[in-house]
Amino acid sequence: MIDLTVLREIDPSAQIAPEAVIGPYCVVGPHVTIGPGTVLVRRVSVTGRTTIGSDNRLEDGCVIGSDPQDLKYAGGATLLLIGHRNRFARRVTVHIGTEAGGFLTRIGDDNVLMEGSHIAHDCYVDDRAVLGREVLLAGHVRIQTGAVLEDLIGAHHFTTVGRYARVSARTAVRRDVPPFTLFGGKQDGPLLTPAVIGVHEEGIRAARLAPDEEKELRHALKELFADESALQTKIEQLVNMGVEGEAAGLCEFCQRSLRGTFGRYREQFRGEPPPEAEAFLPRDLRTALRRPLP
Repeated sequence: MIDLTVLREIDPSAQIAPEAVIGPYCVVGPHVTIGPGTVLVRRVSVTGRTTIGSDNRLEDGCVIGSDPQDLKYAGGATLLLIGHRNRFARRVTVHIGTEAGGFLTRIGDDNVLMEGSHIAHDCYVDDRAVLGREVLLAGHVRIQTGAVLEDLIGAHHFTTVGRYARVSARTAVRRDVPPFTLFGGKQDGPLLTPAVIGVHEEGIRAARLAPDEEKELRHALKELFADESALQTKIEQLVNMGVEGEAAGLCEFCQRSLRGTFGRYREQFRGEPPPEAEAFLPRDLRTALRRPLP
C-alpha cells in the first residue's frame, strides 16, 4: 500500500541540509537552498532562486519564491534571500526580486510573519520585525529592525517603516513611518488620516538604549511630533543642537522622507536598484546592477 502522507516533490538539484525537515505535500524547486534546522511543515512550496538559512519554520500553505506580480519582470535570474530563525505562519507568500528593482527580495533574521501576510518583489525586511495577520507589503518596501505592523495593514510601494516603529491595525501606510513612533489613524475632520499618534514605548525598551541616548531620543520625538508646526524647521533645530545616536538617526530619517516624493524616501529608486541591493546581493551578481536593462 502506498503511504500518501509522505508525498513530496523535491527537485534533485535542490541543496537541502540533512538536518532540514521537508514535510508532506511540499514542493521544492531546482534552484532552492535550505539550511539546517529549517522546517517546512506541510504543503509548503519553495520555488525560484531562493535561499533559506537555518532554523526557520514555514507553516502550512506558504508559497515562497514565486514570480513577482509586476509586468516589468522579464523572467530574469532574480533572488529571494531569507536569513535565520524566522517564523512563517500559514499561507505566507513571498516573491523574488525584479531586474529593475535590484534583483533581490530579502528577509533578515528572527522575524515573525503571521498568517496570510505577503511580501512582494524587491522588499527588504530587516531583523526582529513582526508582520501581523494579512499584512500586505507592495513592492520595494523596507521594514527596518524591530518594527511591528499590526493586522490588516497595507504598505504602499516604496514606503519605509522605521526602526522599532509600530503601525496600528487597519492603517494604510502611504508614506514613511518614523522610527520609534506609533503610527495610526488621526482624526482630521470627519476622516481618520494616517499619522504619528505617539511614541512606541515597547520599541524604545526593545532597542536597549543607554540612558543618555534614550533621553535624547525622547526629547527629539517630543520636539518633532508634539505639534504640527513645520517639521523641516524642527529637524534643523535638533541637528544644530548636535543630537547623536538614535536621535540623529531619527532626524536623518525624517529629512530623507521630506525630500522624497509623497513622503516616501525610496521613491527616488523607482526604476533603479536601491543601495540595499548592492549591500546584500552575492558578489558574482553585483555586476548585473550596472548593466543597462534591455
